[in-house]
Amino acid sequence: MNRNNHTRRVHAMGRLTAGVLGAALVLGTAGCSHDINAHGNLPTEEAMGRLKVGEQTRADIQTILGTPSSTSLFGGETWYYISNQTAQVAFYAPEELRRQVIAVRFDDQGVLQGVDRLSREDGRVVEVVKRETPTRGTEANFFQEFLGNLGRVSASQMGNNN
Repeated sequence: MNRNNHTRRVHAMGRLTAGVLGAALVLGTAGCSHDINAHGNLPTEEAMGRLKVGEQTRADIQTILGTPSSTSLFGGETWYYISNQTAQVAFYAPEELRRQVIAVRFDDQGVLQGVDRLSREDGRVVEVVKRETPTRGTEANFFQEFLGNLGRVSASQMGNNN
């Protein structure tokens, strides 16, 4: 093989390798793109403009705004229309970008008393208690479990119906 053919092959292999690496880089970055997701029920500004405090009832509000995302459990009756937007990169946990909550308050007769707009900054972080309730009995290790289960399974339970 002469020197020119060898040089051409080396250059061709270099271009092929660069092409494969470039394609891998493009595909790898495309897999890491942000997925932006919107969730919830946020009424339009036009619908919000139709609300009249002191005049409309629950039925009127449901006709205008739709079904609420959630309702209050304690205190006065409040309906919540909740919406949020999250971004997620590949397999990482989603990150909340924006949260909007519209709280619609009613009096005891079901008449609209007020509307509040809340954002992510108005929320509070709630710490979850990470306790476990112990189970009664002894804690068996792998070998105790394995040896304790030998003979407890019959051939018919294993699928041999001979």
